[in-house]
Amino acid sequence: PVSSPPIPTGKGKEDGVAAGPDAPQPGGGAATSMLDPSQHDRHVQALQMLDAGKREMPDFGCYMLLVFCKMPEAPMQLRQLAGLELKNTIRLQHHKMDPNVLTFVRQSIIDVLGAEERRSRMIAAQIITTLLSIVTLDAWPELIPGIIAKLDAQGTGGSQGAMAAMILVCEDHNNALCSQQHADTLAAILAKLMAQMQSSDAEFRAGAIRCVKHFILRLPNALVVNLPAFLNGLLALHKDASPEVRKEMCQSLCLLVEVKADFLADPQICQFVIEFLLWTTEHDSDYDVKKEACEFWSSLCENEEVASDVLKPYLSRLTLVLLNGMVYSEDELINLADEVDASAPDKASEINPSAFHVKSKHHVADDEEEDEDDEEGGGVEWTLRKCSAAGLDVIANHYRDDILEALLPHIHTKLTDPDWRVIESAVLAMGALAVGCEEGLIQRNYLPSFVTHLLQHMLSSEMPLVRSITSWTLSRYSRWIAHQTNPADGQHSLLPPLVEGFLKGMLDSSKKVQEAACSAMATLEEEAGSLLVPHVAQILQVFSAALPRYQARNLVILYDACGTLADSLGPELGKKEHVDVLLPPLMQKWQSLADDDRSLFPLLECLASVVQALGQGFTPSAPPVFQRCERLIAMGLHRQQAGELDAHDNDFIVCPLDLISSLAEGMGSSIESLVGQSQLVPSLMICCQHPDPAVRQSAFALVGDLAKTSLPHLRPHLGQIMALTQGNITPEHVSVCNNATWAVGELAVRIGGEMDCVIPGLLPPLIQLINRTALNKSLLENSAIAVGRFGLVCPQLVSQHLTSFVQPWCKILSFIRDDVEKEHAFRGLVKMAMINPQGLLDSFDCVCMSLNSWNVQVMPPDLHKELCDMLAWFKVNLEQANQWAGIYGRVPIEVQGALQQHYNLTA
Repeated sequence: PVSSPPIPTGKGKEDGVAAGPDAPQPGGGAATSMLDPSQHDRHVQALQMLDAGKREMPDFGCYMLLVFCKMPEAPMQLRQLAGLELKNTIRLQHHKMDPNVLTFVRQSIIDVLGAEERRSRMIAAQIITTLLSIVTLDAWPELIPGIIAKLDAQGTGGSQGAMAAMILVCEDHNNALCSQQHADTLAAILAKLMAQMQSSDAEFRAGAIRCVKHFILRLPNALVVNLPAFLNGLLALHKDASPEVRKEMCQSLCLLVEVKADFLADPQICQFVIEFLLWTTEHDSDYDVKKEACEFWSSLCENEEVASDVLKPYLSRLTLVLLNGMVYSEDELINLADEVDASAPDKASEINPSAFHVKSKHHVADDEEEDEDDEEGGGVEWTLRKCSAAGLDVIANHYRDDILEALLPHIHTKLTDPDWRVIESAVLAMGALAVGCEEGLIQRNYLPSFVTHLLQHMLSSEMPLVRSITSWTLSRYSRWIAHQTNPADGQHSLLPPLVEGFLKGMLDSSKKVQEAACSAMATLEEEAGSLLVPHVAQILQVFSAALPRYQARNLVILYDACGTLADSLGPELGKKEHVDVLLPPLMQKWQSLADDDRSLFPLLECLASVVQALGQGFTPSAPPVFQRCERLIAMGLHRQQAGELDAHDNDFIVCPLDLISSLAEGMGSSIESLVGQSQLVPSLMICCQHPDPAVRQSAFALVGDLAKTSLPHLRPHLGQIMALTQGNITPEHVSVCNNATWAVGELAVRIGGEMDCVIPGLLPPLIQLINRTALNKSLLENSAIAVGRFGLVCPQLVSQHLTSFVQPWCKILSFIRDDVEKEHAFRGLVKMAMINPQGLLDSFDCVCMSLNSWNVQVMPPDLHKELCDMLAWFKVNLEQANQWAGIYGRVPIEVQGALQQHYNLTA
């Protein structure tokens, strides 16, 4: 232990710094000058001295601690500034600090939790949690007992500072506290917190619940043991006068129902909790408390361990409460004023293109991934209105038609209310019901009149927010609307006015309406698909008019709508009359943006879809687009290597890689000359080794596309490509593995026998993937196709391993669509079977079932003949060996019948 390190004295005259009375002194003197920016020269000099002190004085932090803790006569602002400097020095410079200084801080800082000024106590708590991330609990055993001791002194500044420190420690270090080695420490903390929940001071009651709340998701044993006491303590506070206590209580109940909902098995507790939260959602005087209570209903319905009918007795009341909670508040309307006005500039938070950047088009969703929420827009703030709508959506998905009988009359009444905000909330509610209750609404024949009402009256409302929510709600029913036909003439009765309504909204004077209508149009494009062909010219005219008109946020949504239209209609968009309307304004945007402008990302993604749809129609624009993409990739790699760009900031690399892939897919071999005149392939090799999986994912996709269109320019790099591919055939990163596997299959079928030197290294990891049948479906399919292609070009090598993969391989092939990739795999099967027929015998039933998966009408005739000949060969030779009846008898009877019909194979 050290009592006190020496106080730093500065450099003095020996270092050329005047030490006279007017010179700012290190530490306190400099900080004092820094507080007075009115004296510019002294202010700048003070800042420079503080920076120098941080860098060059190993005991700088100790000096700051002395000012913060030991100089009560110093101005309060100066002492607090010293405390903040100490916290930042520990956080950023701790590795340069003298260990004795850190020890001195640990010995002194707990006492500052009792400082007279609240701000100083909060700074001390921040220093404690910052220091704890460096020295750990084991090295600071006196910390937790010291905080707990101060908590006992209720009504003092020390107890308030201790609670502030306890909150930060529980929040920032709950991983460490939940470890087995600190079980006793956590038990002591929880015991103290349970007692604090009964404090007469609301700040301590709320703080205690907040601390415990941080451990709920992890559920350490110390909390499990104390859970009944915690729950009883929570419920005892249901009438607490403090909004902060009630808010913490609601948040804790939401977390508990997510991870430990068995407390609801007690009927009395279940009824008490539901009644309390139902009352709070509707009647609490505090807006934030109502919002936190409202979160409970989604959490409850989404937990599959909770009894499915737990809310049934409350549905009529609950859904009405949620419906009433969907009305805009006055504060929300004030915040939305700029969004309604199209002339108001976008806020900075709304125009970050990275916020709208979607996954690479080559991304393969892991099984754990979920679809993005289809959420009604309106800013990023989570409000009671949005929370109520989300809750109704989840309840509708869970209880479906059970909620309609009681809820529909209320919605119907609100649709004719004189208050436009009430009308808007009813339209929002109907949108929330779309996914879970659409079938029930169809059975009740409710949708035709409701949709007609929206199209004829709500889309033309005088209130922009009503027009906006109407577009969103209609988009939620767009699949049903798109397929409605007039019984008299078979014409689509609702689709034309829907398209017209959305397009009119896209050119609305309100940004909010533009956003909703444009998003709704993108949804309709996905749901209606080719049904929009008669409306393409009209749609493109509006897109073309909106592109120069939209501000940044809505422009991103419009790019998405353009790309979605291209994905949905494909070659239809490539007609010259459509290209001439859509392409010029898009290319004008492309040319107007600088290479370092992040607004390029959504435009690149849009063009990736448009290029594939336009195909050769994009030829005149291809050279400048290709060259710029190549430049962006090289620039991104260079900036990362130079440290100018974070290694994980890869949009400048991924987006142009994806766009070049689309150029290759859309234009085919026409792109080869552009590749040959560029330095793309060397950059691509670097991307295939990039540390970020997102870059490698797109890079291997482009390798596969170039294999199909520009193979001569990959040939000099084949050895490196194969080595890199082999290193990435691992399911650790599913999308990377998927694309690498697909790419090597595309290469194999084109370079043929040259694969013989690399197949021994590539085949084993692919066979391992094929045998892991629970892996991602797309990854398994691409692995099976690659192995089949290996068998096609090097059957002698691959056929030796048939017994190790043929059974799962055939099962995977059975579910692949009938296309050229499946064709290659089955040609490989024939070749391998003729070299090693013994390898198929144990799995001959699987082979037959995979053959039965083909639609022989689309099968190439020569492949059909090869398969017929293969089956006939097996029958003849197995009959000669008296094995045919036993082996073929394992094939299901219905499959035998199909093989006889399609392949002339008889039993």
